Amino acid sequence: MSLRNKFLTGLALGMLMLPAGGAVAQELDSVNLKVSGGNRTQNMFRFIEEPFFTQELPEASNGKITATFGSLEDMGIQGPEVLRLLGLGMFDISEGTLSYMAGEAPEFESLDLPGLTGDITEQRKMAEGLREELTQIMAEKFNVKLLTMSPVSLQVLYCNAPISGVDDLAGLKVRTFSRSMAELIEGLGAQSVNIPFAEVVPALDRGVADCAITATSGGNTARWWEVTDHLVILPMGWSMIFFGANSNNWDRLPAETQAFLTEQFAAMEDRMWAQAAADVEDGINCNTAQGECELGIVADRPMTLVELSDADRAKVAEIVSNNVLKHWADRCGADCVANWNEKAGSVIDLQIAAH
Repeated sequence: MSLRNKFLTGLALGMLMLPAGGAVAQELDSVNLKVSGGNRTQNMFRFIEEPFFTQELPEASNGKITATFGSLEDMGIQGPEVLRLLGLGMFDISEGTLSYMAGEAPEFESLDLPGLTGDITEQRKMAEGLREELTQIMAEKFNVKLLTMSPVSLQVLYCNAPISGVDDLAGLKVRTFSRSMAELIEGLGAQSVNIPFAEVVPALDRGVADCAITATSGGNTARWWEVTDHLVILPMGWSMIFFGANSNNWDRLPAETQAFLTEQFAAMEDRMWAQAAADVEDGINCNTAQGECELGIVADRPMTLVELSDADRAKVAEIVSNNVLKHWADRCGADCVANWNEKAGSVIDLQIAAH
């Protein structure tokens, strides 16, 4: 079975979980939700988010639940401000990137510490382990009810300089979007630069950045291969995203509507994980114009695939251990680290020392 067929089979199974009418939907009150989604170019937006809010949710509720829905680009939002806007009630429901908010609470970076895992099964187990803690922080600090957590896909480096290994990153300017990413990049001798996703292509084109980090799929569909030529498979995390609801607005919904939406979001979350898994290999194939490219765009200028050597992996592991994890532990504190070790570190057989 092809990658696309496997993905579509998973999508169909997910849609079977959505009640198409029936007694529950008939009893719902009518409501229109104001919803902000992610980046329009990403597969997660195209294949999961937009159909869910504009088609599937209204159909499953017999037209009782509708959404005024738009992407970050549609609304002129860059991303890091989403959680604050949601907590203030500017939206009923929003999608946001967890690590963008790490400056507000270091726990939000706990699932995107770079260099730890490129295995999505391990990543999901870690996410489930830390879900209770992140749910509590969102509710208590930001007035947000957590509805879903899932990755965009594996984060890697797109470079427009010749790269054969991690030593070649020294002296280059690399777009990162979290403190831990920046610490790993700087540990490799590169300079971290903070550039919003929508501005990365012109930044790479003008030389403001030499490399940029995003998903194997996200960079493909945003056409980063037009301004880069080396795809470096250095696992930089998964860009974990969430859907959350403003707590006050959620609490005003009838109990039946809350229960219905909770079921719908749980089904969508499973499909988001399936999408992220499919996007890893497909994104690499599309960027390099090798193998099957079924979910993205075959690059007109195929990129060179750069995989890490044993020496590269050893160097990255040393920087992650002695720099990235140590600094994150200092920011997060002893209780946070103990919880991470128990709920996430146990999945990948890693324990972080509290300082």
